[in-house]
Amino acid sequence: MGKHETTEDIDTGGRISRIQVRNVVLAMAALTVFVIAMIASYSGAFARPTLHHMNVAVAGPQQVVDAISAQDQLSVTQVSDAAAAREQVLDRKTDAAYVVGSSGDLKIYVAGGGGRSVANAAETVGRAIATKAGLAPVVEDVAPPSAADPQGTVEFYAVIFLSIGATLGASALGWLAGRVRQHWTLALRTFSLAAYSALLAAGVTIYVDAVLGALVGHTWQVFGVLWLYAMAVGGAVTGVAAAFGTVASIVVTLFLMIIGNAAAAGPVGKPLLSGFYTTFNAIVPQGSGVALLRSVEYFGGNGVVTPIVTLLIWGAAGLVFAMIAVLAPKALTNYRASHDRHLVHG
Repeated sequence: MGKHETTEDIDTGGRISRIQVRNVVLAMAALTVFVIAMIASYSGAFARPTLHHMNVAVAGPQQVVDAISAQDQLSVTQVSDAAAAREQVLDRKTDAAYVVGSSGDLKIYVAGGGGRSVANAAETVGRAIATKAGLAPVVEDVAPPSAADPQGTVEFYAVIFLSIGATLGASALGWLAGRVRQHWTLALRTFSLAAYSALLAAGVTIYVDAVLGALVGHTWQVFGVLWLYAMAVGGAVTGVAAAFGTVASIVVTLFLMIIGNAAAAGPVGKPLLSGFYTTFNAIVPQGSGVALLRSVEYFGGNGVVTPIVTLLIWGAAGLVFAMIAVLAPKALTNYRASHDRHLVHG
């Protein structure tokens, strides 16, 4: 009998014990808190998108450039001409571009593939600038999304649901194969995770490409991004579980699901996120996964370095934690043996 248990707590004769009732109540309360946290996170990030900070390239008379620069929500990069402005958007160095033409027009360059909400916000700002300056607005989408994904959100949903599969899969592999404690178990777990990540990535790629027709023309690049992403997330969860235990891996998983998914900025785009979620956008793997998918699908691979490095850091951190779980117990055992021999011969 446990220290805090009484005969009334133990299930006898098929009756429900107090411990069972307590566990059910705690489970219900925990799930309720989780659901509320998810709603609060998503509503806080997506319910009322407001333009907070958008990078734009501008070419035109200095007074127009100064007037645009004076807007608090915009960060302006001044360029020489329309070609340079357009290139800034395609290179993913800016979210949009505004160019004053010689015929009294304002060319507004947007990138729908980077998120329709951001493109709409950039167009709205551009039209307001044109009206105030007495110019005729002309909008050009330099990286339009596919017809099957007009809002540019399939990348976001592919990443967040891949997150669920990667985290649950890593947890299931850990439960089935046991904790990582030997070199061979680490190698086996790494191989299993790589194979499972490839399976997940292949399934999602086939659906978004061949079935849905949303992310087409870059099949192998999309597969590579999704495989890298699944490896990064699954590896991080596996490593944390190996080094710090199940509770720590659950905390990481909850953080990724509650904060990470919202900070990915899929439906609204990074310029429309609040400062809280913008801070995490560059940290969580979801933000990098979405950015990387959009780069390979709509921007010719421009802007891939930062998200790739971020995902590699997540995966490498998981590997380091797993290696610590393997090596630390052996190092401690060897130290104790050496210490004991020193005492005996001393």
